[in-house]
Formats: sequence, C-alpha cells, structure tokens
Amino acid sequence: MRSKYFKYQKIDPSLLKELIDLEPRLAKYIDLNQPFYFRIMPNHFHCLVHTIVSQQLSNAAVDAIWTKLTNKFKKINPKVIANASLESLRNIGFSENKIKCLKQMSYDICDKKLNLKKLEKLPNGKIYDILTKYHNIGNWSVDMLLIFSYYRNNIISYSDYGIKKGLKILYDVNKVDEALINKVTKKFGNHLTLFGLVLWKISNTN
Repeated sequence: MRSKYFKYQKIDPSLLKELIDLEPRLAKYIDLNQPFYFRIMPNHFHCLVHTIVSQQLSNAAVDAIWTKLTNKFKKINPKVIANASLESLRNIGFSENKIKCLKQMSYDICDKKLNLKKLEKLPNGKIYDILTKYHNIGNWSVDMLLIFSYYRNNIISYSDYGIKKGLKILYDVNKVDEALINKVTKKFGNHLTLFGLVLWKISNTN
C-alpha cells in the first residue's frame, strides 16, 4: 500500500489520560508510556474512495483492492475516476454498486456540484444530509470521512463491527443495546472519536 495516501498523527497522552479518567476500565488497554498513532487521510477524496473500498470488506480485502487501485492509476482524483472505464474498475475489484457511487461523486466534483473542502466547514448533520443522498453512501461512510479526514472529535460509528466488538469487550456484554449507546454518548461527548479509536484497537488485539 502506498503510504503517500496516509499520514500518522500521534495522540497527545494527556488526551488519553482524560479518556481513562472518564472510563477507568480503559486503563487496561491504554499504555500512557507507549505512543498511540491515529492514521488519517488528509485528502478528502482519497478518504472517500478508501471508505467506499472498505464497505463490507475485511481489512485484507481492502488492502488488496487499494493496492490494485493505486498501482493502476498514478493519481487518484475525481477526473481519473470519472474517466476510468467500467471494466478497469471491475478488474480492480469494485462491485457495480461501488462503481456507481464512485462515478456519481466524481462527476459531481468535476462539475462543481460537490465540493469536499467546502463541505468540511459544515456541521455534522448537514454533511450527512448531503452525502447520504449518493448511491451506496450511508451514515457509516460519512462517519469515516468525518473521523479520518475532517478530524471531528465527536464522532463514533456504532454500526461498525469493530466498535461493537470493542464495546462488548470493554463492558463485558453480549449485546450493544440502546442503553449502552446512550451511556457512552453522554459520558464521552467530545471525546467520542478518540474513544472509538481505542475501541478499534481493543477489537483488533482481542
């Protein structure tokens, strides 16, 4: 995978300490003496494409398709995707639904109907309203953009498998129900994104 699409940002240990203060159970999973890195995608379009690749696939499958995509095209931008043949995208591993989604968004960006930079300045709710109108884009996909490219601090994707698994492990429950979701949302507030990153770590190591 070409690292030029990703950057790694170190989390301030004091923020992790605040998280532990809010939920002492996290002390078992957070070593304040070890660096904690957050993989981000500064380019909003790259993040959207990677998110579309990631929909309902394993990490290994995502890595394989992303590698094929970045090997096929020297640049990943709306114009390249808009002009790419359907056959080339199918050969990379995209489903018909994902191709339709990529094409729609790329055409609209090229036609200046969608501006991801301007979108960044809008409140979360408005961003969901705009992007979920696109084929195959649901709340989870918007969550990923808000977390990994817009760097919002109050986003957690409760529908994500890793988040659910992390919550089950942390709170020793068999089901993530509405009561637990409400409890977590109220407790962590503007720390939700960081809490979600820790939950992903928990789910990947247990």
